[in-house]
Amino acid sequence: MKKLLLIGLLCILNIHIANAENSPSVQKKINYGQKIFRKKLQRKCGYTASYWAQQHTKKEWETFQVNSAFKAELSSMCPKVIKSIKDKWIEPLYFFAIEYAKDTGNRPRC
Repeated sequence: MKKLLLIGLLCILNIHIANAENSPSVQKKINYGQKIFRKKLQRKCGYTASYWAQQHTKKEWETFQVNSAFKAELSSMCPKVIKSIKDKWIEPLYFFAIEYAKDTGNRPRC
């Protein structure tokens, strides 16, 4: 019985540690996505990163990403940036978009 309880506690601790390790990485991607939008895309798009992310729900952003249509959606929302979007920017922009989508209630600090 003690062994079973110990195993259970170790599993819970392991899950907690794994989540703590992933969280800073995801937050870095979210911050990087916001930085990319502000520095590289905002002027060409004519609106803020927050406004851009709130144009769709989290589920809609996830659908775009799964269907490999995220870049196409970004281009359709902001036609002037088609040539300047780099593939390495897609993942951080995606994480930013789902974090601040219109159904999340989250708002960026700046």
